[in-house]
Amino acid sequence: MAKRDPQRTMKLRIAVRYLLDRECLAKGNQSRLAEHFKVSRQRVHQIVVEERRREHQVSVAH
Repeated sequence: MAKRDPQRTMKLRIAVRYLLDRECLAKGNQSRLAEHFKVSRQRVHQIVVEERRREHQVSVAH
């Protein structure tokens, strides 16, 4: 299994945060992100779940 590219993951996280902030992460967008960043849809979904959890923790802390 190939090692994950940290730069690509960071760029993907930035894109996911941007779309989450604007509530634009509708069905189909995760597949498009996966194609663009050359990762699996499951990997994109994993990052989306992590970022939603992080966003929720930040909002609860404030």
